Amino acid sequence: MNLRTQHQKSSARRVAAFAALPIVAALALTGCAGDDADDDTRSVGSGSAGSSATEASGSGSSSSSGAGAGAGAGTGATSAASNEALLAAVATARGEVGSGTVMSAEHEQGASAYEVLVVTKDGTEHEVHTNADGTAVAGTPQTEAADADDTAEHERLVAGADLSVKQAVDALRDLHTGTVTEIGLDDHAGAVVWEGDVLESSGTKHSVRIDAGSGDVVTDRVDTDRADSDD
Repeated sequence: MNLRTQHQKSSARRVAAFAALPIVAALALTGCAGDDADDDTRSVGSGSAGSSATEASGSGSSSSSGAGAGAGAGTGATSAASNEALLAAVATARGEVGSGTVMSAEHEQGASAYEVLVVTKDGTEHEVHTNADGTAVAGTPQTEAADADDTAEHERLVAGADLSVKQAVDALRDLHTGTVTEIGLDDHAGAVVWEGDVLESSGTKHSVRIDAGSGDVVTDRVDTDRADSDD
């Protein structure tokens, strides 16, 4: 083989090699692009899953918090409505009698009604029953004439009560969150007191005595047997 023939062959090989370069480069770029696409796909998938988990967790926490807050708010609203109904019953009863002093008010018939005792200046006791929200009289009020001793006791209690029944109810509500199931003027160790019960949503009952003159708390205890006692 002469030099010219060898030179022609060498030239042919160089041309073939140069022609192959673009193909190799294209294949290399295609492989890189595929790898990058795979990486991008994995990253997006991971990010979406993490984001979904976070959102689900956040949503669950928000739902739980909302449910707890809603339950707490519902309980408070129920107690407030019951206490407002008791005060409405007091106003309704006094309006029915026309005058006098409210000596006591309490739930009856499973909290579906109220019984309010109003005493007029002549010592007559008026027992008035109202509906559940305290806005209307139920039935006919009952009256009972008081004897001399009862009249004297009523006068002493009324004279010693600087706090109104509403102020007494508010004082009980300040002490305990719940429903005031009864409130009444009474004597305790020679002092005139407002004596009342507050029932919490948990079922705990607090029996409280407040000085009817000063508003000071005289006794405050948990009533475990729901029986009256004179401690």
